[in-house]
Amino acid sequence: MKKMLVGALATALISSASVQAADINMSASQVQALGIQTAAAEPASNVAGQAYPAEIRVPPANETVLAAPVDGMIQQVRVAEGETVTQGQPVASLLSSGLVTLQSDYLETLATHRVAAQALERDRSLAAEGIIAERRLNETRGAYNQSDARLSALRQSLSLAGMSDAALDKLDQTRRIDPVLDLVAPQDGTVMEQMITAGERVNAASALMRISALDTLWLEVRLPVERLADVQPGDRVIVMDNGIQAEVILTGSRIDPDDQTVMIRARVEAVDGRLRPGQFLRVRLEGADQSDLLRVPGDAVVRQGNGFFVFVATEDGFDAVAVERLGEADGLLTIRVSDTSEQSRLSAGDEVAVDGVAAIKGAWQGMGGDE
Repeated sequence: MKKMLVGALATALISSASVQAADINMSASQVQALGIQTAAAEPASNVAGQAYPAEIRVPPANETVLAAPVDGMIQQVRVAEGETVTQGQPVASLLSSGLVTLQSDYLETLATHRVAAQALERDRSLAAEGIIAERRLNETRGAYNQSDARLSALRQSLSLAGMSDAALDKLDQTRRIDPVLDLVAPQDGTVMEQMITAGERVNAASALMRISALDTLWLEVRLPVERLADVQPGDRVIVMDNGIQAEVILTGSRIDPDDQTVMIRARVEAVDGRLRPGQFLRVRLEGADQSDLLRVPGDAVVRQGNGFFVFVATEDGFDAVAVERLGEADGLLTIRVSDTSEQSRLSAGDEVAVDGVAAIKGAWQGMGGDE
């Protein structure tokens, strides 16, 4: 019976239509007969905002990798993954025959250099007294300079191998070779990844630990490309689960071909462990102007062709207004009036159809609303 009534109503509307295709004329009795009910559109100030997925990442500048300076065997690992370390703190020890060779060469060159220094000092005195020729002094000075250059190179090699200046000074004084090298944390931070175990052999430049400073983190948000114009650097990003705020610092330049999203990067500081690298969460953007956002029941929005519409109550019936769907929560849709809509604007407080929408859509299609 209701389908017959809808068909009769559509026929009557087609024959009497004298307005634009999106205007649906209905009398109060027709609205009542079709069981059409309306609800008021809510303002955006009552809308929490669209939720978007985000991932916590560590800025590259906050990450360092501790590498083996020479070949050797890991003798001891002193910290575990997840521990906090300070710059210069010993985190592992390495037993290295290559380090022994370097120290031995250094001590041999150091002895030669000291002899060359003594020879240069003696020949300077003899040359000043005219006992030896200038050529002899030049030869002695050349030998000293060669030994000095080799000593500096070997000291630099030991420094690159991980020996501190204090350890090198101790080697100079004691002349005792130590095959064990303490590996120290290159920065303050947290051990995010440990790639070694005691007894493992490693090669020079092998990655041993990844240490990250977590005082500053990045939120990388996947934003639909159609929402790209709504966010600018400096806008706020709110983590929905705990209210932590971040600041947008970058809008990506690449669109993901799989889901048509753009990466938005926001910086968050001093989170005290409440956010962790690799964590997935939901965020909302606060930078976008919400003055034109509304919220309506989900049943109020209908699909027509490639677009979405709501039917706004007027004195003579209903107007079809094109809208954009921005998200749904608790049965309510967040919408924005489409820029392509040529019909009446939709404002907070306007009544939109929520029951009997199919009857209105059928009448509208009969009037050319599907064109």
